[in-house]
Amino acid sequence: MSEHGVRAAQALVDDTLALLAALDDGDWSADSACHGWRVHDVVTHMGFFFNFIADPDLVLPDNPSGTSERLNDAAVRERADWSSADAIAYYREQSTAGLATLSALQGEELRDAPLAMLDLGTYRMSELSNAVAFDHLVHLTCDLMEPFGPVARTEVSVGEAIDPAVDWMMAGLPQMNGAALHPVLSTPLGLRLTGATERTFVIERADDGVAVRETDDLPSDVATSEATDFLRWGTARSAWRSAVTRDGDHAHIAAVLDAIDIV
Repeated sequence: MSEHGVRAAQALVDDTLALLAALDDGDWSADSACHGWRVHDVVTHMGFFFNFIADPDLVLPDNPSGTSERLNDAAVRERADWSSADAIAYYREQSTAGLATLSALQGEELRDAPLAMLDLGTYRMSELSNAVAFDHLVHLTCDLMEPFGPVARTEVSVGEAIDPAVDWMMAGLPQMNGAALHPVLSTPLGLRLTGATERTFVIERADDGVAVRETDDLPSDVATSEATDFLRWGTARSAWRSAVTRDGDHAHIAAVLDAIDIV
């Protein structure tokens, strides 16, 4: 289960509402660090994610690509002409409904039910709270707020949210990036995260795919990064080379890290 993810999502919703209350007209129209999206678009996207979670009858935009990123682009376009007041009201309404749904999904009857999420893979229902924590934490700290985004930085519940966000990234990595990782994972790679959380993982081949396990027993090749930096380079928002220390076979580590792009 991920009750920790639910708590993180609630904290990040509170952070987001505080941020929205402080935005002026210039902030809303400014380009975010999320390619092609304004601040306005990032906000409506975060509301749409909650809308998707809370409303099983939601009519989704046309999405011939079948990919989650193009679905999100289409949803943003549908809401592009909304006023900032409408965007805030939408986010407030959908986050309230979405948080209630995330709590319900932790219950025994639903928590382990599978949910297919287009090209992202299949997850347990209870893991949706981790997905929200990841999505919000990345958009707030990497796309909206300075130094990467255009909005003056305010408080963000990084300590509460970082572990659920990392849990989502590690659950998603084999499903989202397995095809690209399998050919270059000639030997296992260790990933050590530091700073906001201290965790270690091994990424390795498993049958025809890739597996990730959390362990203190790391192989000879290890990539070490601040956990908050991993939010950026693990989603291909920045280059890993400026944020990662490599121990072992540098070429092997580079090939593996080049193949990581988590959504």
